[in-house]
Amino acid sequence: MDVCKDVDNYMQYIQQHRRVLQDAKKRHGQRPRDRKDRHVMLLEFMMVSMSTAQRTGKKDTQNIHSSFVPPAYPPCTTALKTLKPIKIEELRLETHHRGRFLLLRVVTSPNRMTGILVLVEDEYGDVVILQLYQQEDEVSRPATNVVDKGIVLIVKEPFFKVTASGDYSLRVDHLSDIVFLNSDDTRIPQSWRPRFLEIGKCANTLKLEGNAHVGKGEYWQAIEK
Repeated sequence: MDVCKDVDNYMQYIQQHRRVLQDAKKRHGQRPRDRKDRHVMLLEFMMVSMSTAQRTGKKDTQNIHSSFVPPAYPPCTTALKTLKPIKIEELRLETHHRGRFLLLRVVTSPNRMTGILVLVEDEYGDVVILQLYQQEDEVSRPATNVVDKGIVLIVKEPFFKVTASGDYSLRVDHLSDIVFLNSDDTRIPQSWRPRFLEIGKCANTLKLEGNAHVGKGEYWQAIEK
């Protein structure tokens, strides 16, 4: 009986998400007018992250992570310097914004589900969920080593979509469609730059730090150094 109940619940879950997907297709090109407030999104994101962490810690729990897989699309092949900026508020649903780019700062720690999820903001204070797919798994590379709070990045030709839960997000399926900026990159707005940059480190110091990471098995951090 329990198996039948589980199957029924699963089928209801699938049907619900199918309806959301069908409704999403009808909204192609629309600019959403019901985006949630920044503080609401921060709270909801943190609650979901806490829930995910709790479920992950329970070995006997079976989780279902869903995602609307978009039709295959090519990566951005346009030079970044020729792309024009766009704001979060200008994004249109179910649309690949060809010829544009988004400059974003990560405002939360990552939550790994079917992809790596973080909440990001633009220079104007608007926030949106960013979903990164095709990344290494957690064992090979922790999500916090891929993207973490405070990191500034560029999404080339952003794809804005409706999520399985009915919210809105940016989805990146091609690794080359995202560019991570160093803290001293001149493209970072002055207001986002750290007050004190760590400068003057010699090559030997960085080498020693890199070797220390290798000794701990932290290979991605070592590569960064």
